[in-house]
Amino acid sequence: MSSEVERTPGAPAVALPVGVPPAPRGRALLPPRGFGSKLAAYVVVLLISIISLFPLYWMLENSVRTAVDAGANVTLVPKTPWQWSNYSTMWHYLPFPMSTFLINSFVVAGLVTVGTVISSALIAYGFARFRFFGREAFFAVIISTMMIPYAVMMIPQYALFINFFHWGSGGSAFGYHNLRQFLPQIVPAFFGSPIFIFLLRQFIRGIPYTLDEAAMVDGAGPLRIFWKIILPELRPALAAVMVLTFIGKWNDFLGPLIYLQDPHNWTVELALNGFVGRYGTSNLNLQMAASVIAIAPIAIIYFVASRQIIQGVTLSGVKG
Repeated sequence: MSSEVERTPGAPAVALPVGVPPAPRGRALLPPRGFGSKLAAYVVVLLISIISLFPLYWMLENSVRTAVDAGANVTLVPKTPWQWSNYSTMWHYLPFPMSTFLINSFVVAGLVTVGTVISSALIAYGFARFRFFGREAFFAVIISTMMIPYAVMMIPQYALFINFFHWGSGGSAFGYHNLRQFLPQIVPAFFGSPIFIFLLRQFIRGIPYTLDEAAMVDGAGPLRIFWKIILPELRPALAAVMVLTFIGKWNDFLGPLIYLQDPHNWTVELALNGFVGRYGTSNLNLQMAASVIAIAPIAIIYFVASRQIIQGVTLSGVKG
């Protein structure tokens, strides 16, 4: 009587009983373990995504409706012809073109991003690599400022900037009046952000100190080490800080509302508020078109740099 033998590498041959077919080779016919739970997870994520993206779709749909139909029942496709002219009408609907407010937002958010990245990286480098008296106490004080709500600091900061530094008005250049109104929004960023100082410090501490020692042997000083060794390794974290800072400042409404009193100095968020304050809800389609224009830059930036955000926040420094 013949028998079939199944051989397994590293294991003795096992004879199968007569009449028992060998195990099928190749992919199993049954679904893998956990298939049902994965499918349920995908369904839940899909439902949550639909619910989260519904306001965006509602905004896009109303931006191409007529003023009469705007805000009516939501449909997959607007029944009336799409009013693409809403975007051109909206562009010149306020006292100044929408491009003025977009430029203001780009300038403010860009300078705040540059200031936050430079100052936070330098401060984090100091706390991570240098030992000095009271280092831990100073770091604890900086981190503790994250616990202070902005509403508590709003009035003292306003009194300081307006009454002491006189940054409420003055100056005229490039067609702008009261240029000093921008300073309270930009200057504080060059003194670091506590949350980003903490994140960058943790990232720097993950970089092997042997790299610094090797650079010291070659005669490099602290600034050269920071420029040649630390910054290249900080690229994922810096990318996350840049994107998060830019998006946060672009979406900021309360700060510009307090200081940017001149309509020519408005950011795009104040311009959206101007639609509501000036025209109420009578031109909802134009307001939605302006909202689409306002979120388009940050949406593009986020989708392009989403991977950098994830890599930076994970704080995965090089391993030595």
